[in-house]
Amino acid sequence: MASKNWNVLSWNIRGINHRNKWDALRQKIEESACAIVCIQGNKRESFDMRYIRQFAPNRFDAFDFIPSVGSSGGILMIWNTTIFKGAVTEKLPFVITVNLTSMHNLST
Repeated sequence: MASKNWNVLSWNIRGINHRNKWDALRQKIEESACAIVCIQGNKRESFDMRYIRQFAPNRFDAFDFIPSVGSSGGILMIWNTTIFKGAVTEKLPFVITVNLTSMHNLST
């Protein structure tokens, strides 16, 4: 069975509540041709797909997150369900674990 490599973009963004950050993040997502985006330090208590659309291309259609505590922390993970099936296996105050299964060859 042929293997497939996927790019992952990980960024400690130090806040994601401004259009300048959205534009920079969208540009890096496109440049990297990533299939998974991990954003730390987003300083947000909640996310929904409408907000994620501000910076993530339409191909990213699944996500999970750990909310920030006050004005620090926050983890967001976004992926494309045509490439990966994601199942959250652990969520702690500063950790999110998502088991991603490749839809390409059904391996984790």
